Amino acid sequence: MSVIVQRFARIVKEQPERPVIFSGTNDVVTASELWQTHLELRQRLASIGAGPNQLVMSAAGNRTAAVPLLLACLSLRAPLMPVDAGATIAELAEFAERFGASTVVLPEASARSYAERSAHLTGDLHVVHHRVEGMAYRGAALLKMTSGSTGFPKATLTAEAQLIADGEQIIGAMGITPADIQVAAIPLSHSYGIGNLVMPLLLQGTACALRESFVPQQLLADARRFQTRVFPGVPYMFSYFSANPPVDGWPACLQLLISAGARLDVQTAEAFRAQFGTTIHSFYGASETGGIAYDAGDALNHEGQVGRAMPGVTITLKEDDGAPPGSGRVFVSSSSVATGYLHTEDEPEDPFVEGGFLTGDYGFMNVDGDLTLTGRASTAVNVAGRKVHPSEVERVLRGMEGIDEACVIAAPDARRGQQIVAFVIS
Repeated sequence: MSVIVQRFARIVKEQPERPVIFSGTNDVVTASELWQTHLELRQRLASIGAGPNQLVMSAAGNRTAAVPLLLACLSLRAPLMPVDAGATIAELAEFAERFGASTVVLPEASARSYAERSAHLTGDLHVVHHRVEGMAYRGAALLKMTSGSTGFPKATLTAEAQLIADGEQIIGAMGITPADIQVAAIPLSHSYGIGNLVMPLLLQGTACALRESFVPQQLLADARRFQTRVFPGVPYMFSYFSANPPVDGWPACLQLLISAGARLDVQTAEAFRAQFGTTIHSFYGASETGGIAYDAGDALNHEGQVGRAMPGVTITLKEDDGAPPGSGRVFVSSSSVATGYLHTEDEPEDPFVEGGFLTGDYGFMNVDGDLTLTGRASTAVNVAGRKVHPSEVERVLRGMEGIDEACVIAAPDARRGQQIVAFVIS
């Protein structure tokens, strides 16, 4: 049996009425209720052929069913690939074909548009039997979507042991306890949400207040109502609160603030602490590696500083001709590094080397072991925590009627960090 399933089963046995998910105004999901939903999902998925080496693709987003769905897939040893809830029908169909999904789980409205026939799964989720033969998933429990070093969608082959290692490293480095309640406003489909929200819940019963999207006033109301202590967010969320201070102040219970997905600029961190007296802690990670570095201190750091290596993570700086002076390319080795990409034909070189992962980031380390990021080896633009590749936008623009040539670049954006700007010739 899956180790993650066993660990959550122990929580259910010892504390069946323990709240693990708060959603909506009065909706509370207990450990035993989540377990029962997982059993029902497992039975339903097995009846349509989900099992070992049969990929389940899910666009469940931040619905409560996303967590028991992962448990069900782990029980069946069926690899799960969560995708962004905002993906279009065309993108979903392309992902299913490219990555070999045998089963596709979608919200009811999307399922109707995706296929002529679908079957009810749970809540408003429906299942479509895609009937694509499984590929060689090499023991993966989860396929994390990522862009890799090019603009083509990729999926990392992440084994269950790697998920557990990442979850335990995050729990240990950040001091997340079973008694904590976390704000769940980041996507559960992303590596950040899986490592910081889903794994603490399943491994030690850390509850979360789950919402489908970031709604600022709702987030603060949830914090006060459920007494949440931990808020994993992205820089633009904290920038919003700095620019729009809540009338009744920052919730006193919301003490551990974590920023990842994009670089947290010094001005945002300073403004936030000056207004609310609370420090935002930088967290650096990747889909391919899980958590890499974390700044646990309360001091305000200089631009790009992301803290020290997580427990069990080794950071090495490799020589690179394109690196800024005094910097090297960040290489990560740990038990949480993924096995590799499902598709490698689009990569000019395999970044999974020497038992670790060669990131696309440049950086340097000070004498205390703190890592500072100084640039990117790739051309990806980071818009509100989401990486956008100019080459992909250029390709789409060039395919549009009336456009002969296109050039896309990054530009500063006060709210989202960066934005993309396109120049076209028609």
